[in-house]
Amino acid sequence: MFTSAAEHKPRALSKLALPYILVAPAVFVALAIAGLPLLYALWLSFQDWYLLRSPQPVWGGLVNFQALLTDSALWRAFWRTWIWTLGTVAVEIALALPLALLLNRDTAIARLASALILLPWVTPFIVLGYGWRFLLDSEVGILHAVLQLLGLAGNSSILNDPNMALAVITFISGWKGMPFMVLALLAALKSIPVELYEAAAIDGASPWQRFVGITLPSIQNTILIIGLVLGILAFYSFDLPWIMTRGGPQDATTILGITMFKAVFTDLRPAYAAAISIVMLVILATASFLILRLRRQE
Repeated sequence: MFTSAAEHKPRALSKLALPYILVAPAVFVALAIAGLPLLYALWLSFQDWYLLRSPQPVWGGLVNFQALLTDSALWRAFWRTWIWTLGTVAVEIALALPLALLLNRDTAIARLASALILLPWVTPFIVLGYGWRFLLDSEVGILHAVLQLLGLAGNSSILNDPNMALAVITFISGWKGMPFMVLALLAALKSIPVELYEAAAIDGASPWQRFVGITLPSIQNTILIIGLVLGILAFYSFDLPWIMTRGGPQDATTILGITMFKAVFTDLRPAYAAAISIVMLVILATASFLILRLRRQE
């Protein structure tokens, strides 16, 4: 009996450990990809490293974080980034919701449109950015000519207007992210039982009442989670505003991603850029935690 139990124990342990052994390489790679750069950025944020003064980083403590508090340009970029992020998510939801409701109908046109709607999502930022710049160009842009006819643009491109540039590229950012939200909402809409709508129709509920009473509660979690994911992506944006406006005119479209880029490659202060990235991470993690916690309490 003793010998048999001793033989079975190693086998049970190896069977228990097998799943962990199989997933260990993937977990290690994931931690290496995500964890090591984060740890390096955290270490770098506590260094005093100005490339014109020293080729090597030296310990600076909280010097970068103290500089953050007194950098008025950074704070303007911070609030601008929130406008950009919330505006992008708002545009994505505003465009995606009606499209998802239309594509939820099982027709050949809806199936074709479901595939075509992915085009903005799969198109690279560089192509989209220069395409929109061409459309809004004051000399050859078709869209600029239309805006001129409507009295919304003058002789110069609307991208050169400090009051309009951020709104324009925010809309384009939302338009590019919209397909992801459409697909997520479509999946959520498909999961709603048809019997609910049939019962509501028998009870005399109007289409609007069915939307508010059945559709909206069924997809609100999807809107929240996908909106949160897309919002995080927008908060870290750099490529689209940089391609379209380089942060101008007059810093009107300079968001935190561009500020970090300039801190490294223009001001030659990589440690300061690392401190900005750490603060961004903390802010986003806190905001995400609070949003999800509030959602669970409802």
